[in-house]
Amino acid sequence: MGEQLRVILVFLRRPAVWQQWLAFLLVLGLAWLLTEELRAWDSLDKRMQRRLGLKSKPTLLSIWVLLDRAVFPLAGLLLMWLAQALFRAWNRPAGLLGEWVFLFWLILVYRLVTVALTTWLGQHRKRSIQVRLLAPMVGIVALLRVLGLLIDLEAVAEAHVMTIGESPILLGPLFTTAVVLYFLFAFSWAGQAVVQRSIAPRTNTDPAMVNAVLTIARYAVIIVGVTFALGALGLDTSTVAFISGGLTVAIGFGSQQVFSNLVAGVLLLFDQSLRPGDVINVAGEIGVVESLSIRATTMRTADNVAVVMPNQSFVTGAIRNYSKSPTGVRLQIPLAVAHEGDPQEAASVALHAVGKHDKVLSDPKPAVLYTAFGRLPAGTPRTSMQLTAWLNDPLHIPEVTSELLLAVREALADHDMELV
Repeated sequence: MGEQLRVILVFLRRPAVWQQWLAFLLVLGLAWLLTEELRAWDSLDKRMQRRLGLKSKPTLLSIWVLLDRAVFPLAGLLLMWLAQALFRAWNRPAGLLGEWVFLFWLILVYRLVTVALTTWLGQHRKRSIQVRLLAPMVGIVALLRVLGLLIDLEAVAEAHVMTIGESPILLGPLFTTAVVLYFLFAFSWAGQAVVQRSIAPRTNTDPAMVNAVLTIARYAVIIVGVTFALGALGLDTSTVAFISGGLTVAIGFGSQQVFSNLVAGVLLLFDQSLRPGDVINVAGEIGVVESLSIRATTMRTADNVAVVMPNQSFVTGAIRNYSKSPTGVRLQIPLAVAHEGDPQEAASVALHAVGKHDKVLSDPKPAVLYTAFGRLPAGTPRTSMQLTAWLNDPLHIPEVTSELLLAVREALADHDMELV
């Protein structure tokens, strides 16, 4: 490593290298200024059209700025080719300038891909893939390209980092393994996101089944990738067994809950007792299952709060899944009515008021069950009943209950009856 650092210092001291670095920095500055100038003129062009009451039309300038993401790298390419021509005309070395041309091409491809992802997936989903996958990929390619100009990467790759057991770990295989594992995780996540959110909705496939298959396949790919990565590091069988044994002990003594959640997640994915989109009630909290992973489940409540719960709680505890009922969910409202007439008259008024609500189903019909008869302390007869109605929207049970109580109270008041 010390020898490679001395080579870098000698390389950077050469006048030809400094000249090309200065040319590169000058090109960067000019490309940035040109891009900003084009954006300013385009903004001025649009403001003038609005002031004159003209429709925005695709002028030459606005068409150029429509490719806003490509302006900077294209300007850099043109200026870099001009710099190369000048260096050759002056009979000066221009090898580094050719490498900078490659970097501008890399930036151009990166920006065009991000534009395509925005069009296909939308801004939010594009940003996640850009941050987790595209940006690291471009950064690693650019880093290796620049380092390859300065040092002998093959010699650096042979540098000894550590020893595990009897297996020496070299810098090159360690870096390659880390990069491969990272992109294995990133690609598996991105592939699942693209299929689940952009491809599967356009087919007739059950979303829950797609989620289960993709999640299990994702973790299977990761497990296989980790296994091959350990082999790529040059670890022998005994060392791999040692690491596996250590992980097993860690799971046994310190990660029982994590391991239980993983097993519970696999069970939930396979038996389909819980699926994204299901409306559930957990410990009195009603919400919609937003996502189901192998470790935890995310539920979004009616208050728009995301609640992340370990999968084990769904396997060992009782939950109410309203989405499993094909006929809706029954809502029960206890009523006590004070009146001087026939109890059936109070029931008929309450049923009529409930039946007019737009969220109450007509099949099954609303019903009334009498639970008790008696008198108030003032001597007025009292009828206790259980009002039942069926809904297709269990997420709004509290709101519907409140609206039905108000409707029944007003209807009873119109017939000289009241709730007590």
